[in-house]
Amino acid sequence: MSIALISVVIAAALLLLFFLPLDNLRRKRETPVPIARMDERDVMFSRAARVSGTPEYDEYYSRHPDQQRGDDHIRAMPPLMGPGAAKFHPELSVEAERFFEDIFAIEPDGAVVERWHDTIDGSDDRDGAVREMFRSLGAVAVGATALRPEYIYTHKGRFPGDYGHEVSLDHPSVLLFLVEMDFDAMQRAPSVEVMRESACQYYQAAVISKTAAAVLEALGYRAKSHHDAHYDCILPPLAVEAGLGEVGRHNILIADRYGTRVRIGAVSTDFPLSHNRPISLGVEHFCLHCRKCAVSCPSRSLEAGERQEVRGVLKWPTEVERCYAYWRQMSSDCGICMSVCPFSHRSNLFHNTVRRMIRLNPWIRRLAIPLDSLVYGRTWKMPDTQVTGH
Repeated sequence: MSIALISVVIAAALLLLFFLPLDNLRRKRETPVPIARMDERDVMFSRAARVSGTPEYDEYYSRHPDQQRGDDHIRAMPPLMGPGAAKFHPELSVEAERFFEDIFAIEPDGAVVERWHDTIDGSDDRDGAVREMFRSLGAVAVGATALRPEYIYTHKGRFPGDYGHEVSLDHPSVLLFLVEMDFDAMQRAPSVEVMRESACQYYQAAVISKTAAAVLEALGYRAKSHHDAHYDCILPPLAVEAGLGEVGRHNILIADRYGTRVRIGAVSTDFPLSHNRPISLGVEHFCLHCRKCAVSCPSRSLEAGERQEVRGVLKWPTEVERCYAYWRQMSSDCGICMSVCPFSHRSNLFHNTVRRMIRLNPWIRRLAIPLDSLVYGRTWKMPDTQVTGH
């Protein structure tokens, strides 16, 4: 046998080893659902928003007295994006806060709504045209799934105006979409630049979801935008159902090509849609052995051990109080677990090829973990404190 033929055989064997979908042959992708719905009043952001002496404060801690002392301690810390914390910046922190405040005032552009109304209304593929609308507005990925009641909040809890109101949402479908967070900004974690980038992309997601909802309503359908601080449903598990990724050890969505560097937006509707199916990126098996996010977490909020049952779903729990307290200490939403994740490298030919191999082959996952640590380090390296400007 000639050397050339031997080389071809070896190359073919390596290609089979790297790209043969061995994992897909062995297991079926399953997405278990929680056994009970969640109350938005129990979310950490809602609890942090309570003000002592108000009816909402008294009502909540009359039912959860065990959480009052710890939550009061967090509320006594410097406010998120406010002065007094380690990473506060007089310009960038204010800019981030302005993005969040401006979300409330977003009004869809009438010309954009009219253009997409006409485009979708005249399309032979209205489902495809709706998805193209999201991409045109700035989404990097979009999917649709059934709006399962298990992922709808039972009660509102974020703002005093509708605190305790029962959530009524009977739309049969929900469109989920992703916006990308800038790679270089995320490399500054846990600096205020991460907070600013988060705020910027939450604002962008709100523009997209409000505009898309307005278009669907103009077409004669019911639609509701779900964006920062205005969610009636829990988006990460719905994004999994819509085929946009998987949830990792850090309980954040990991998307193909972008990893955790995404923010999620949604529009629930009765517009007739074809539903996507969940996908496997190899995340569950990879996270089982990786642990980089848990090892790098400065507040030790992430579970480094085995998965546990949470509301009927087997997952890695997060100590949200420790996580959010660290945010308040930093005046930033940290982002270390997002940035250190091996799935969150740049979207380019090399890294996307590695992602594909990880997706298909469990052997490559085990090999990729030490190689990633060798090249990028086992733990997150804190950047210097100098910010890079606007």
